[in-house]
Amino acid sequence: MVADVDEIIRFLSSILALLIFTISIIAYHRERRKKLFLVSLAFFFYALKGFLKISDIFIPQKGDFIEIFANLLDFIILALFFMAIIMDK
Repeated sequence: MVADVDEIIRFLSSILALLIFTISIIAYHRERRKKLFLVSLAFFFYALKGFLKISDIFIPQKGDFIEIFANLLDFIILALFFMAIIMDK
């Protein structure tokens, strides 16, 4: 029961991240600011990570590869937000 609620919340978070990605990529196309592009990529990778984590519904024998890749995506997401913060323009 708790695992089901966790997966539903993770799925909804991934959908929200995709929505924010879409909005921010539209804003990037209007403004052409690199910060928006980096933030857009971070939200895309966050959504990808969420979908990867709930992939055990469809692929039960996912193994350690998914967990390692999700941790790598965490690093990439944080690095993209960091670069967006420190970037001048």
